[in-house]
Amino acid sequence: MNAAASEYMTSRLREERQGLFPAEAGGALEKAHGRTARVIEQLRQARLSLERAALPELHLSPAIRALSRTAARLGRPLRVAILGEINSGKSTLANLLAGVDRTLLPTAIISNTLIPTLLYYADEPEIWIEHFSGRRERLSGDSSLPEQPIFRIDVGLPSRRLRRMQILDLPGFTCPVTGSVVVDTAAHNVDAAIWCTMSTQAWKESERCAWEMLPPRIGSRALLVATHCDLLHNPDDRQKLRTRLKEQVRGLFQGVILLSTLEAMAGNRKGHPEAASDASGAHALESALGALLLNLREQRAAAAVRMTGRIAQRALTRIDNGLGFGSAQEHSLPSL
Repeated sequence: MNAAASEYMTSRLREERQGLFPAEAGGALEKAHGRTARVIEQLRQARLSLERAALPELHLSPAIRALSRTAARLGRPLRVAILGEINSGKSTLANLLAGVDRTLLPTAIISNTLIPTLLYYADEPEIWIEHFSGRRERLSGDSSLPEQPIFRIDVGLPSRRLRRMQILDLPGFTCPVTGSVVVDTAAHNVDAAIWCTMSTQAWKESERCAWEMLPPRIGSRALLVATHCDLLHNPDDRQKLRTRLKEQVRGLFQGVILLSTLEAMAGNRKGHPEAASDASGAHALESALGALLLNLREQRAAAAVRMTGRIAQRALTRIDNGLGFGSAQEHSLPSL
């Protein structure tokens, strides 16, 4: 049995490294990123193989749990944070990206811009509040928020856009010198970010100061969006703004987008999203964001493949030698 399990695991690892697995996983994840779906299926197969070989004396439970955690982290949607100063158009952009009309959101959500709000996919609308203790509490649509501090509001909506990514609308903040609070993006498991800056006064010193307070990891996964560009009526003014921003934020963002958010939202409500996207800059934003998220998915899939290889090699050694899998600290998982 040990020899058979060893041969099977070695074969799976060899095929994985050569990229020979077919696209077995379907649904939204397969459409979003086929490689991610294939790697998740590989992780499932590897876990099942270890379970079949898991005699008590082999102590393979840590390896099985490690594969399950890796698959779970790989399968979760990427989370995009919307950042910027107060009244920079963050919430409007979040709703545009999520494909929802702000007027359809509960009043309690609209009126509270000081609490991080996560938009995610759900078959039916639902609202949860997450306390700093980690406890979650479900609210009805007409419920008011509790008075005590809240870590985050989670809003589930049946929007197909939210199958591909989650949108985290964060409170507005500026440079800490002004006394505002900087949100801990790591606590919210942010994968990528969009910084909103008002086009008529784009990229002030306070914004630069606030941005530099964020982890460098976010900067390599971020876009700068100049909102309310419909206020710039002269095309030359828009071009000057684009040129200036690209020069000033060089190396800080992966791209600079000029966006007329209200025009894009109006086009969606009138049933002409494609025309509105081209004219408003929404199409350029979706293209840039799509490329950024695809690159992140590639990185996560590659990290999962490397992790699976290490887990498999160590498990094979334990199977061959009949030894324990090792300490939990030795096999702790890095973030995908």
